[in-house]
Amino acid sequence: MRHMRFILSLLAAQVLAGGAGAADLTVTLPTVTATPGSTVQIPIEVSPNPSAFGVYSLDFRIDLDPAVIQSSSSLPDGFLQFWGTPFVNATSSLVAAATGGLQALSTNNTRLNTLMLTIKASAVLGTDMPLTFTTLRFNEGSPSVSVVNGILRIRGGAGVEPAWISGLALSAASPDPVRTRTRFAYTLPADGELALTIHGLDGRRVRMLATGTAAAGPHESHWDARDDTGRRVAAGVYFARLESRGQVVGRRLVVLP
Repeated sequence: MRHMRFILSLLAAQVLAGGAGAADLTVTLPTVTATPGSTVQIPIEVSPNPSAFGVYSLDFRIDLDPAVIQSSSSLPDGFLQFWGTPFVNATSSLVAAATGGLQALSTNNTRLNTLMLTIKASAVLGTDMPLTFTTLRFNEGSPSVSVVNGILRIRGGAGVEPAWISGLALSAASPDPVRTRTRFAYTLPADGELALTIHGLDGRRVRMLATGTAAAGPHESHWDARDDTGRRVAAGVYFARLESRGQVVGRRLVVLP
């Protein structure tokens, strides 16, 4: 019976009509706005925490539109890392992952995983790409799951868009590449908590630039190419990540020697 409830809820999710109230767990994909050429992070959240359900394995697949997406990856976080390095297949047309182990999932976290999507510079403005699962399973179908689907919205042009158009927005670093110092302009669509951070290619946080509560409207922060301990970071590719009120946007930048 529980297996049948999972099948029904998965089918409902695939037609964008999941029934969250009838399922054991609700998995939520966000609605995110991005500009062509930018990189965004897609946090996948689960409620309530599935630790009490005796979860020993999970797998998922999200299909992407290669006309919109240049590349994708899975950050090393969330339940996906609990049993060690997972299987991940990430391309411009899909992200698929699977993992499991002998020990039941035990964590205080509600993050399943965070995906990173790089948008094609040629992505058409006004495109809305659905974010939904074609496969999502815990323990091959138990506990049962419903899905709140998300949307990747392609909007804008260069710089920060007006909040009434795009919601949460983060400009490209200026200057980029970075030698000694760079500036980020960003817009909050509403008053609330925010976190602006810099991450390495492995997903590890390098620097916290801004955190706390801020008013709606435009803001800016600067980065001196140093980590949280004050040390100069190595040359390479980094990502700026802005999160507020459940939305996440990101930007790729390069630090020079």
